[in-house]
Amino acid sequence: MLKAVVLLLGFVGFSLQQRCYQSYKVECAKNDQTIEWKDFGNNSYALVKEQYWQQDAEKRCIELGGHLVSIHSKEENDFVHNLRNNNSVWIGRNKLNDPGKTGLTAGHYSWSDGTPDDLPVLWDKRQPNEPWSDCMFMANREDNFGEWSDYFCDQNPPVYYTPNPPYALCKKPKA
Repeated sequence: MLKAVVLLLGFVGFSLQQRCYQSYKVECAKNDQTIEWKDFGNNSYALVKEQYWQQDAEKRCIELGGHLVSIHSKEENDFVHNLRNNNSVWIGRNKLNDPGKTGLTAGHYSWSDGTPDDLPVLWDKRQPNEPWSDCMFMANREDNFGEWSDYFCDQNPPVYYTPNPPYALCKKPKA
């Protein structure tokens, strides 16, 4: 009996560790990877290969001295698209900085780092399609070349959007 309980607890723990980004709101272990920063213009960027919901991805970027990526030109968007290396990534554009107004009542999207909203939304051809969605990501699909999709901030996009939950793509001023 004791062996069965230990085996069951071990399986549940393994399942939570493997699926923490999909079904459960639990703290995931951080990767021991070395995070590599790449420079573009006056900023440095890093693909953090840890899967999060959008707000947790923003917190992780803050821990690293930056924010989720904000994009201010087509050239920067192309750089970010190439840096993500066929992975889905959260970007820092959301409706969360409009207190009390989310989903259908939201006024506008803004960047989580507070930089100006100076670039039109580069919507994926199927977007926007979630009226209650407050966050944006770049999906990993063959037909996505850096366009943006909307989705709920506290959920991972379904498989038809992207086969894997998004990673964090962080940006900070160049040191």
